[in-house]
Amino acid sequence: MILLIAVALGVRLARVHRNWEEQVQAVSAESDALNSELESNHNQMRFLGDFARQFNGEMSFAEGINVGLEALWHLPEIDSVAVLLGEDELGPFRYVGIRGVDDPFAFLGKECPFPLWGTLAHALVHRPALGELDCLSINNILSEGKPLPEEFPWLPAQGSLLVVPLRGRGRTIGSVILYSKRTGAYQDENRERFLYAIVGYMERALLETRIHEQSVRWVRHLVSLQLLTRTMARIDSVEGMLHVLREESADMFGVVSVHLFLHSANTATNEYATFRLYSGPHISQPEDRFVRSPDLRQLLSWVMEAEQPLFIDPLETIQSPDALYYRENGHGVLAPVLGTQKTGGGVLLLLVPATARPFDEDDLIVVRTIANSVSVAMGHRKLTSLADPTLV
Repeated sequence: MILLIAVALGVRLARVHRNWEEQVQAVSAESDALNSELESNHNQMRFLGDFARQFNGEMSFAEGINVGLEALWHLPEIDSVAVLLGEDELGPFRYVGIRGVDDPFAFLGKECPFPLWGTLAHALVHRPALGELDCLSINNILSEGKPLPEEFPWLPAQGSLLVVPLRGRGRTIGSVILYSKRTGAYQDENRERFLYAIVGYMERALLETRIHEQSVRWVRHLVSLQLLTRTMARIDSVEGMLHVLREESADMFGVVSVHLFLHSANTATNEYATFRLYSGPHISQPEDRFVRSPDLRQLLSWVMEAEQPLFIDPLETIQSPDALYYRENGHGVLAPVLGTQKTGGGVLLLLVPATARPFDEDDLIVVRTIANSVSVAMGHRKLTSLADPTLV
């Protein structure tokens, strides 16, 4: 009897000891997991702090993009990252930075295809509920069948994707696209929030940088416009006027080419007006073909007659004025040169490279002031031409 009691007690003690060991192991595992999470959070906070300190008031917008790209690309779950910038949900959006692809220059400055039903469109028009992250994740590109290959040609056909819109001042200004070779790379909520926080800080820093650059640009524009209007009163030739326009426009917009189309003569019904083209020296062949294109005359006639500017892009097929009327930016801008009884008016065309910041609505006042200075100079005196202009 005593032996049975001893055996029973031994079994019970063994069970208690085993249960105690299991509890200790569970607590230890929970403690390790908690320590690991705390260490991960600490590393993430330290990363965000280091990331934030890289941004400063002297940094340009392009430098800010590069800082964000480098930081994201060096994270372990990121194999490729791209930044697209535009003006609203409808685009157009252009690649301003990309890492982790074989030929980044094949995409920089180029427009991203933007089907209304596509992945990017879905991410940009989506408005998250309270507490929900403003992003779109695709856990398995291969099995989900999206995005389609034509949306992001640089993107492999398998892996996972995270699209985070860039919002600012009530508008969508672009998007950051994060790609991983591994499926389900963004399913961990904590890690997803960490990546979202990085993009969010990058977004705020870029907005602050853009505001600073705009204020500096406006001051520079005012000074240049003052010099422009003073100098225009003393010119006596079209070539001299073009030289002044190139000098002052370059000071305001960087690398820029100037083309002046002056109305030549009335044409028959249903035909577009004819213009005398004045361009600067050293014009490239692609740009020369663009400014002499017969299709451009439709836009020139519309701008002159409607006395309204249009944004265009030399890299795109020339569209009708109706299609361009509501466009809010472009690497080229057409501005009307108002005519008088003595002068028939015309159109001023400014072009910047595809890699440069496009003209936007904030630049229109400046560009129209430049065009008005041309109108005043032409009406003030009869300008001579040192060479015969080209008719277009």
